[in-house]
Amino acid sequence: MTTRDNLTIDRFNEIEVTPAGHTYIGDAPGTIEAQAAFFKENGFLVFRGVMSPEFLCELDGELQRIADGFRELEPIREGFAMEDPSKWPSPDRPVFRKIGGIGDHSEAFSRLLRHPRIMEFLVPFYGPVIELYRDVVMMKQPRVGREKPWHQDAVYWEYEPNEFISAMTALDDARVENGALQVVPGSHQFGALEHHGKELQVELSQELQEKATYVPMAAGDVLMFHSLILHASEPNRSERPRRMCIFSYMAPHFRYTGDGDATPRMKIFESS
Repeated sequence: MTTRDNLTIDRFNEIEVTPAGHTYIGDAPGTIEAQAAFFKENGFLVFRGVMSPEFLCELDGELQRIADGFRELEPIREGFAMEDPSKWPSPDRPVFRKIGGIGDHSEAFSRLLRHPRIMEFLVPFYGPVIELYRDVVMMKQPRVGREKPWHQDAVYWEYEPNEFISAMTALDDARVENGALQVVPGSHQFGALEHHGKELQVELSQELQEKATYVPMAAGDVLMFHSLILHASEPNRSERPRRMCIFSYMAPHFRYTGDGDATPRMKIFESS
């Protein structure tokens, strides 16, 4: 990883993510109680068709505005991360991999992270106060976006309990060919596993590989997933982008266990 001006250039070793043998096409159950039960068992849940085409168009315009003007913007939280410059179309046209602090950069994304469907789902797990831990847009650009090996998000985040819940909103259709997420259903119940290497990844056993499942999404779908569920994605081998907005949430009782200063906590919702 190198830093240039107000952006980060990520360079990774080649990693091969094996294609999954299963595909999940279900929708979330109709009641909050059934949704919570499904999530507790499987570690993920998908709300289909949450965001309207009009709202997706607004978010797309905001992403373009931020990308066009990022050199004049102050990096927030995880900042701006780019693919290797060898994959840029020209030296002055960087290829984005990540935009952090997206809720601060855009009022539209700030509304998205507080979306009622997401908040309604979180309250039974966290109680009346919801805090935001992370807000990023992750991108797999056509023919450029790289794979992400198997991992659990919680190993990167030094808090107890390891009970973060993330909302991944598809800004584009996410299919097998452009890097749809893979999960191992129920793997959040294993607890934190040993990760290794530069990527801090997990090597799947044959048994777990046989359970790997694609979760394809249409633009506007929202995937809720537990911070301990094993997940990965293959590279974007298509001519279509795969952009995902990921918000990770926590509750006031979460305790920081790392060295140094914790990320400032941000209350974003309180139910009446």
